[in-house]
Amino acid sequence: MAPGPIDAYRREIGEELQAGNATEHTHRPALRSLIESLAPGVTATNEPKRVECGAPDFIVSRSAAHAATNLRGTNRPAATRSFASCEPPCTMEHVATQVAQKDFGAYYTSTRVAELLVGWAVRNHDDRVLDPSCGEGVFLEAAAARVTALKGQASSQVHGIEIDPKVLRRSLAPLLRRFLIPEENVRISDFFDVRAPDQPPFQAVVGNPPFIRYQTFKGPSRQKALGLVRGLGVALPELASSWAPFLLHATEFLDAGGRLAMVVPAEFTHAGYARPVVQYFARKFARIQLASFSDRLFPELNEDALLLLAEGYGGECREFRVKRFQGVKDLESVLELRKGFGARVGLAKLQDTNGRLRNHFLPRDLKALYDFLAADSRVCRLGELAQVGIGYVTGNNQFFHLSRNEARQLEIPPLYLKRSLLRSGMIKGLRFTSSDWVELRDEGEKVHLLALPKVAESELPDPVLEYLARGKRLGVHKAYKCAVRNPWFSVPHAQAADTFLTYMSGDAPRIVWNSAGVLATNSTHEVRLNSLQRIKPQILSLAFCCSLSQLSAEVEGHPLGGGMLKLEPSEAARTLVVRPDLLKFSEAQFEEMDYFIRSNSMSSAIDMADDLVLRGDLGLNWDQIQVLRNGLTEVREQRRKRIATSSSN
Repeated sequence: MAPGPIDAYRREIGEELQAGNATEHTHRPALRSLIESLAPGVTATNEPKRVECGAPDFIVSRSAAHAATNLRGTNRPAATRSFASCEPPCTMEHVATQVAQKDFGAYYTSTRVAELLVGWAVRNHDDRVLDPSCGEGVFLEAAAARVTALKGQASSQVHGIEIDPKVLRRSLAPLLRRFLIPEENVRISDFFDVRAPDQPPFQAVVGNPPFIRYQTFKGPSRQKALGLVRGLGVALPELASSWAPFLLHATEFLDAGGRLAMVVPAEFTHAGYARPVVQYFARKFARIQLASFSDRLFPELNEDALLLLAEGYGGECREFRVKRFQGVKDLESVLELRKGFGARVGLAKLQDTNGRLRNHFLPRDLKALYDFLAADSRVCRLGELAQVGIGYVTGNNQFFHLSRNEARQLEIPPLYLKRSLLRSGMIKGLRFTSSDWVELRDEGEKVHLLALPKVAESELPDPVLEYLARGKRLGVHKAYKCAVRNPWFSVPHAQAADTFLTYMSGDAPRIVWNSAGVLATNSTHEVRLNSLQRIKPQILSLAFCCSLSQLSAEVEGHPLGGGMLKLEPSEAARTLVVRPDLLKFSEAQFEEMDYFIRSNSMSSAIDMADDLVLRGDLGLNWDQIQVLRNGLTEVREQRRKRIATSSSN
């Protein structure tokens, strides 16, 4: 019997071990061959580009010829098992299909949400309704039922667009027959190939746009979509996900005064590429309402979603309102009254290119105090004091970082080793000291960066050449970041910063004084103080612990799946801090706060910072401080709910 893929994998690993090669990367080529052997069309990419969740070891994908194609914009009942689950039997074929679902942007809408959106958007017996990504028909079914209840004719008024003809035959045909809707009412096409003038306008457009991130949304499909919205006067960047041009294109199908009701991702409230979308809607709709939820719309996914309700297409925007509800039931009760909900967003704010919507979901008293302090001359943005950027990127951290024992065994000269911080989790307090680094070194951590100059390989010593040769055998030089630089082994931008910012946090972000002067990877942000400001880094570290800065980090940053808070460099630069030159503190107070944080008592550190910074230097009273602190607690607890939700699925 011919050897199977597992046998081949074991043989390759055995040969490497016998040769004395026993690092993580030793196993990568064999593992890649194993993964790709288990199903047709599967590709395992080793050390791909960094994605939103971090730097994966592999990305497993499947070619379009083998992947399921009925997934973009698919709408399934909530009872349908999501692609996020992986219940037995978990074959490679099953995993590949799940990957394909995510690539196609499948976020399945519950019947309850579909009926809610359709019920709001479809108001008259003769309203024509379009779902531009109808998938398996949850919105079409809700629209047909709604039109029928209003004494209309679903057979002529309900329309859809679907990219996959198989869905029409398998799932939509029975639904269409039940409501006597002709199959030609569902157009089989890529939505971006459909032009609005080709059919009469619609009074309601409803649905759930496909959410495909920019890494997958590429090539001709991306260019076609971006070209369409340029025709609307909207310039979206290359980093835009598919939902943004989809949403903009959908507005073209509306009749004057029409309504759009759609599911939108949380990026609508904070992503830079979303701002032109928000501004466009403010120019095109008379009234816009945006609902977010404490209870997830898609509890099985690590994605937050909101409901966008826009009406009066073609009219001047009179109001833009936002509100957070506990769940869909609470929104249902409000919409039944046909009244507006939530806090008004100033239209001038929407035209501000730096404007975001996240802070508008804060409780009214908290938002008023937050805005008041943001305008105070004693408060500034972090970007006014420092430059925030990412740490250095190696392309393969395991290869380019060495422990003390590894460096000795490889006989790497000290000239080519620099003290470094591999992971943000290695930071324990408000400052990172030489003693901290030595402790990590003695524990066997990889605390040395292989810092090679930009020279020809022949100019490097033999021990280094031998190690680089090992890296080539493992394919390290083919990793994206290595392949695009010359020479591949010279890591750029490796310079010590004044402070670090722990930008990916399940708890509280910190600005940490780099008193050891070590380098840091892109697991932290580097904060380099402006030389003209003459700020002591420890003062900035202390000030950032107060409730105002911590709340600002939650507002300016954005939550990820699993309850994490992420601060992009531009978001971190907008975080509010009390001007450090106004602050008065002693070294003993800094040491005490450092002790609190090292003892896992961030709340005690915040208490102390509030007393020193907000009450002592800014002059806030305890009631005002309590408003900030309570608001911070509420926002943070809401984010942390994602951890419990994610772990239970």
